[in-house]
Formats: sequence, structure tokens, C-alpha cells
Amino acid sequence: MELAWRGLRRYPKTTALAVLTVAIGLAASMTTMALLHMLSADPLPGRSQHLYLAWFDAVQAKPQTYTSLDNDWATYDYKRLKTADAEALLAAHKGTLQAAVADLDAQVEGDHGEPSNEHVLATSSDFMPMFGVALRDGRHWTAAEDAARAPVAVIDSELAQKLFDTTKAVGRVVQIKHHAFRIIGVSQPYSPQPHFYGLNAWTFSGSDRESIFVPLGAAMDAGLAASSTDGCDDVTEKSKQYIAVDPVHCEWLADWVQLDTAQDVAAYRSFLDHYAMQQQSALASYGKKPQWRLLSVQQWLTLQNAIPDNVRLNVWLAGSFLLLCMVNVAGLLAAKFMRRGVEVGIRRALGASRRAVMLHHLLEAGMVCLLGGVLAWPLTLLGLSLLRMQDQGFTDLARLDVVMFAGLFALALGVGVLVGLLPSWRVSLVQPGLQVKSA
Repeated sequence: MELAWRGLRRYPKTTALAVLTVAIGLAASMTTMALLHMLSADPLPGRSQHLYLAWFDAVQAKPQTYTSLDNDWATYDYKRLKTADAEALLAAHKGTLQAAVADLDAQVEGDHGEPSNEHVLATSSDFMPMFGVALRDGRHWTAAEDAARAPVAVIDSELAQKLFDTTKAVGRVVQIKHHAFRIIGVSQPYSPQPHFYGLNAWTFSGSDRESIFVPLGAAMDAGLAASSTDGCDDVTEKSKQYIAVDPVHCEWLADWVQLDTAQDVAAYRSFLDHYAMQQQSALASYGKKPQWRLLSVQQWLTLQNAIPDNVRLNVWLAGSFLLLCMVNVAGLLAAKFMRRGVEVGIRRALGASRRAVMLHHLLEAGMVCLLGGVLAWPLTLLGLSLLRMQDQGFTDLARLDVVMFAGLFALALGVGVLVGLLPSWRVSLVQPGLQVKSA
């Protein structure tokens, strides 16, 4: 260790250049890897492996695959259902828990009387226990309130503070699109990343989230409507396909089901296949065959390409840059080590083994890269802050968590071993007789 530390100080300019080169390569790689790590994380650890998106084709219309010239009217494929079909799956009670979900936008008013545009989640009573929405006060609504289409709501604590200047909002009334909803619960802010159960609204966001949860029937009674659909029956008016979606004839509800065992999954697949086959006669006249899907969370995210391709591309580019830096550092270390040929020859002549010489120089290379890792830490934080300044919908999630912090120094140590192997091995081959004679 003492010899390695002395070797670092012996050629300070070469050491500084090697440390800086390693730091830049590590920072570039860790910046892109940290973003990918955040985007690919499990949105609901401990829960998502039991959640599945259920879908079948029940739209009585020919398949649409066009996009309008101005891209304002487009055909989406978020595997949503019409109201009657979603309600039929809920009524079947084939899963442990099941929820129909729709992301909506509406004007909301509290005591101050100033309207605020908020994201509203219209759903069924199982959503909160199924998706792990934590309540800090009150309760969530029941299946009986679902059936009664009761105008009740659960709002998050930040919206409660905004509307009522307090988080103790249970029992108060909030106006949603000029309809009164009684607040029965206050939740913690809820924002899983990615927003997998409502990709039609957004995928990743550090600021967007649903701040109000209301029963699906009550939302429909209040005139809340989805802004997009996956498809509508032929009988639907054009204005109700693209402006205010027709909830009866258009697909706008995502149906999520909790299945705890492999047997539950197999049974639900059989049920869904049977239900989809019942649509065959209605679809035949439109040239369509029965289709259905039961997708896990990871399958769903993969199908929708939730992680942008450019994020993975940036990781590969940064990795290539790190490799280039490693080659340059290996060259610097080799030149630095070979300058000590005479010193190494004398050590060998005095009895030092090749293994001892190699380990000494390998340790020195590791110290160079660990110092590079220390310098790469603030550079990585700087890179992540620059990423957060970009408005790409997902860059505001760029953070360096504990796992990636540990990964930074593990990578630095691994780089040190790799770049030091060849120079250390090369210097250990120095012949002591020749070096002593030249000295």
C-alpha cells in the first residue's frame, strides 16, 4: 500500500491525467446508467408481479390503423375496454382484486373558490388496496358505494393543503366540474414510476400524478370524459370519438386484475378466452376474429416500449466512451510503470517476486481509478442535474440513489483492475539482471 501511494505521488501530472480520464468516463456512464436504472425500476415492488392487464376486442368496427395528417386524431392501442365490458369483468369476480381505471382531467374547487386543473383517477373500490395507495386519514370507498355511484372522493394531502389550507380534509366537499364530492379520505401523494396503469396519460413524470380518486360511476354522472380512446363502434358519432369520448361505445377503461398464483393466472386466461369467444358473432361482420390478452406489468411496459430507445442507446454510447477512456488510462499507466524499470529490476534482484511486483502496480492502478470514482461522483451529479433541465417527460426522474452510488465505486474498482492488469503484468516481466547492469 505504501509503495502504491508513493508511486501515485511520483509522477503527479501523469497520475492527475489518468484520474481525470477515468472520472470523465465513469461520470458519463453512471449518468446514463442512473437514468436507465430509475426508469426500469419496479413501479410497485412486492405488488406488480401479481398485477395483470386484461383486454379483449369488442369494438364493432373495422380495424383502424391510420393517423390524421396533423397527428391530432390518432388510433391508440392501450388495451382499453368499453364500459359494459369492463363492468362485466368486474362483476365476474374472477380475480383476487380487480379495478377499472381511467385517467381524466377536471377543474376542481375547494374553499378558496379558485378552480384548479387536476388529474382525476376514476376507478373502482379495489384500486387502493390493490395498488397500495397509502391513506393518512379517513378511508377509501366500498363496493356498495361503487354500486350506488356515490359522489365521494379521496384526495392526496398536497391537494388538501392547496384547497383547504389543511391536510385534515375528511368530511369537506370538493367541487369537481361543478359537482359536489364528499371527501372521505386523504392519501399520501401517489406516483409510481412508470405510470403503468395509465400510459395513455403519461409514462414518466416527476410532477404529474392523480391527486383525486373517485368512483367510476360518480365520475360519469359528473360528466367527466376521457380525452382519448382505443376505438369506437361504427354507430358512434365522430365528435364523440375524438372530442368527448362516448363511454358506451368507445374503449376508454383499462381493466387491471390481481392474480396471486400461477393457477389463478391460468384460470383467468381460460375465463378471458371464453368471454372473448362470445364476441365472435358480433365481430365477424367486420372481418375481425376474437382477440384477448392478459399481460403482466413487465410485459405491458415492454409492449408499449415504455423506456425510450434513446435512453438505452445513450448507455451504450457512454459505455463505449468509458472503454475508450480505459484504453487511454492503460496506456498512461503502462508508460508510467515502465519508467521504473531500473527500480523494479533492483527489487527483483533483492528477492521481490513477480507476483509481488504485479500486485503492487495493480494496487496502484486500482487507487488511480478509485480516486477517479471520487471525482466522478460530483461530475455524475452535475450530469444528472443537466439531464433534469431537459424537458423530455422522464429526465426529471434522473437521480443517484444508494444502489447507483455503490455501483459507481464498484465500477471504478472494476475499471482499475481491468486497466491495471496488462501494465502490471508487463512491468512484472522486467529482467533484473539487465536492469541492474544498465543502472
